[in-house]
Amino acid sequence: NMGSIGIDLARWVKKGLLKFHSARPSLYGLEMHLVTFHKVIDAFKPQVFVVDPISNLSAAGTQSEVKSILTRLIDHLKMKNITTYLTDLNHFGSSLEHTSEEISSLIDTWLLLRDIELKGERNRGLYILKSRGMAHSNQIQEFLLTNKGIDLIDIYTGSGEVLTGSARAAQEAGEKASELASRREAER
Repeated sequence: NMGSIGIDLARWVKKGLLKFHSARPSLYGLEMHLVTFHKVIDAFKPQVFVVDPISNLSAAGTQSEVKSILTRLIDHLKMKNITTYLTDLNHFGSSLEHTSEEISSLIDTWLLLRDIELKGERNRGLYILKSRGMAHSNQIQEFLLTNKGIDLIDIYTGSGEVLTGSARAAQEAGEKASELASRREAER
C-alpha cells in the first residue's frame, strides 16, 4: 500500500532492516499478544517498533486490560531504548485528544492527525498535541498523501479562518492575483 504514495518499503525488508508481523487481534488473548511482541522484539532487535493500531487490541480484552498490556509493552521498549510508534483510530465524532486506551501519560510525543472539513471537502491536518521536555510548534499543518510521498503544507490562517485543500489554494491564488494587480498599478 505504501507504494501508492511513493514509499518503497520492499527494499528495506530485503536488506533485513524492516520486518512486518501481523496478527488479528482476535487470534489470541492480550497476554499472548504481549508474548508475541516480546519475541519479535528480542529476535529482530529493532530501533523502532510500530503497533498499528492499538485500538484493535480492544477486541481482545477490556480497556483496563489493554492499558495494562500497553503499559508493559511500552515499559519493555523504553528499557531497551527502542523508539515506539503507536497509532490509534478514533471513531468519527469522538474526542480526538485522548487515546482510546488512555495511555497518554506514557507517551513522550503525541502527533494528532485529524480531518478538517470545510466547504464539502475533507483534508488532513497534523499537529503536535504534546511533546514532553522539548519546544514544539502549536500550529496545524496540512498533511498530504501524494504519489511522491507525504507533504506537510502550511495552512492558510488569514482573515480569521483556517483554510486547507482547494479553499487554501483558491485563497492563495486570489491573493497572488491581487498582489500582482497592485504591483502593476504601482508601476503605472
